[in-house]
Amino acid sequence: MRHHRSPAHALDQRPSSRHAAAELGAALREAGIRVPLARHCAEPQPGRVELGPLSPGEASQLARIVRTGTKRTLRAARALRDIVDAYRLDLPGIQVRNGRIALGSASPATAELLARLLGATAPGPDTLTAAPLDAARVGERLRLAFAAATGGDALDVHVEEAETEAEAAPSAEPVLTLGSIDVATARRLVAALRF
Repeated sequence: MRHHRSPAHALDQRPSSRHAAAELGAALREAGIRVPLARHCAEPQPGRVELGPLSPGEASQLARIVRTGTKRTLRAARALRDIVDAYRLDLPGIQVRNGRIALGSASPATAELLARLLGATAPGPDTLTAAPLDAARVGERLRLAFAAATGGDALDVHVEEAETEAEAAPSAEPVLTLGSIDVATARRLVAALRF
C-alpha cells in the first residue's frame, strides 16, 4: 500500500549545504536583502545553513517574499481545511510542509468516511460492524477512491500501529498516515469533495 521513490533518487535531489547556502545568498541579494552571512555550517551542525542577522526592514521584506511564494499553497491548504471542517472530518494535521500540503493522519473511521465522500462504494455491513475496522483495507479503499476522484493522483497511505505502554494494555486502534500532495492535487481534491 505504501509507495516509495527510490532512496537514491531522493538523495540525489538534495542540495549540499554549501550549494544551498550559495543559492539562498544569491536569491536574497537579488531581492535586495543583504544578509551578512549565509553559509553552510561545518560545526557544530553540519548539513545546516546559517543566516546572519537581518535588519527589521530586511526581515519584513523576506517575510513578504516567502508569503508571496507560498500564497497558492497556503490558499489551497486553507480551502482543503475548510471543506474537511465542513464535513466534520477529523483531519487536524493538514499543513504546508516543504512546498506541499501534508494531510497528517486519520483514524480508520475518518479514512473510511473520506473514501466514501470521494466515491468509494459502501463496504458490506459485516465490515462496518467489525471492530476495529481493518485499517489496511480502509487505506486501500481511500487510496483507490482518491486516485479516481482526483484524476489518477496517488496518495501515500500507510498504517501505523499504535504503541502500547504495556503488553497487558489493550491495543489501541491503528492510525492511517496520509502523505502529502501538491497544490494542483489539493485543488482537485477540494473540487471532488464539493460534489
